Amino acid sequence: MTAGEAVYRIGIYRVALKKLTTPLTRPLAFAVSYAAWNLSSALADVVVDKMRNSVSDFELDESYGWLSGVYTPIRQFIVVTWVFVIITFFIAFCFLRDETVIDLDDIDDYDTSSQTCQENRGGADNNDARWMNSVVPHDATPSIPMISRRILKKWFPKQFTMVHSHEDEEADQRQMNVNDPDPTNRLISLPNYKVYRTKYAYESQEQVPTSVPALRNPCRGLLKVIKQIITILMIQNTWKVLIFGFASFSVAMQWTASEIVLPPFLERRYGESIPIYTIQSINLFGCLIMPPIVGALTTGTEDFQIVMPGLWIMACSPIFIALLPNVFGACVWQLVLTIGEVLWSPRQDSWTASLAPIGMEGFFFAFGSSRELFGPLGDVVMGAMNEKYNTNCLDCRDQYGHFCQNLSNSNGTLQCVSVQESCGLFPSALGDDTVPTCPTTCLECPTWEPTDPSAFWYLLTLFSILSPLSVWVFLPFLRGGRDRNDGCYGVFRMSKRRLLGICGAKNDARSSYDHVRAHESFDSEFVVSDDRPGVSTELEFA
Repeated sequence: MTAGEAVYRIGIYRVALKKLTTPLTRPLAFAVSYAAWNLSSALADVVVDKMRNSVSDFELDESYGWLSGVYTPIRQFIVVTWVFVIITFFIAFCFLRDETVIDLDDIDDYDTSSQTCQENRGGADNNDARWMNSVVPHDATPSIPMISRRILKKWFPKQFTMVHSHEDEEADQRQMNVNDPDPTNRLISLPNYKVYRTKYAYESQEQVPTSVPALRNPCRGLLKVIKQIITILMIQNTWKVLIFGFASFSVAMQWTASEIVLPPFLERRYGESIPIYTIQSINLFGCLIMPPIVGALTTGTEDFQIVMPGLWIMACSPIFIALLPNVFGACVWQLVLTIGEVLWSPRQDSWTASLAPIGMEGFFFAFGSSRELFGPLGDVVMGAMNEKYNTNCLDCRDQYGHFCQNLSNSNGTLQCVSVQESCGLFPSALGDDTVPTCPTTCLECPTWEPTDPSAFWYLLTLFSILSPLSVWVFLPFLRGGRDRNDGCYGVFRMSKRRLLGICGAKNDARSSYDHVRAHESFDSEFVVSDDRPGVSTELEFA
């Protein structure tokens, strides 16, 4: 499952989402994707809790072969998920197409840079058609909108009229505005999207030229992949996302704790009737509703001014369940965790996408998610912590996990049974009360050894705090704008603003290399003046 999720969600899905969006629509698309992913998980949690409390066990006898056995509500839910997975596979197989969307008024930076390079060389008029063909293939067709203009005019009459009142004026200035790097300066108009089948370098074995033998020879193809990995490791942005990914590993362990430790913690102490997965869905529903709102409110804000406060809020969130190890404390933890998560996690995705090199997004997203390699280790650690600080009461539960909470009178003998079987537990051993009772939680089990669950949540809080501290240490490097000789990208430089950066304050201190700056271009020379009068430095960019 982990491998499948890594290939689908981290690699293929993100690359496909980038191809189907333009620079202006991409942030919203990633936010909607983040919300939709959490919506599916939230709905699943609600369904699981509903099935746990309203659906009984289902048993198939031995005549069904390897399908025989007892199907608890959780197992029934897993079977249902497999049905939906098969349906989704057929939908994707029959209807999914590998296409790319483009809007000439909203082009990626590398396309605009290509046109600018040609203009600098004096061949803008001659190369304009060639540039257009390279950006928009001949088979590109206008995309069919999901919502017609008539409906848009009905729903948003004022905005629709305002947009069309400026279309004639925009037609004369469209070329000027498409080259404007500031999206806020572009005139408002309805997008003119075009869609075409994604083009690859070589689409069949017959099209492979003899000058590219690596694609004919599998061994050389493997060497090409290795070369690409080495190439992407030589990019500074790759190390930025790697450092941030590993630095945020400790705070990401809270998601593992929420999935592995929280459910048994609530069930063992408060019984099977507790809506465990509904409590978990607080985080998921929050991540459904809040990311678009936070994104709108923080538009134009530097990334780490949002990421750092989010990391601190999420890192400190387990303190609430440590102080209140009960259902209310768990709800507060999930709420505070959600507030911190929606601040830093979607912003990290946007930051990573902005750093991805064109044409190597798949490798880049994979490297950016390298902390997932420690996922199995985190599961093992959380399982060990769960066993130590939240022990189970196996003597008071059957083999399917049900509590022996039902009192049964068999042949005049009172005993505790579950919904599936007898547990060999007699109520007389539970106490001297006149009314015999059976255990509904581990707290009522006579053989259960009490543990202190708060100790685990305190440890999780301390471990999570390592993430914002680690990110702060490398913050100058992550933000960029410094040279290796400038205190190792500013990591070893200390100032008041550097200390305030622990809470996300923007570092406005100038690097000692800020006087050597130039506008990036191709095959051109720049003369950049030094801070000292009469001194200049000539830089040549190949």
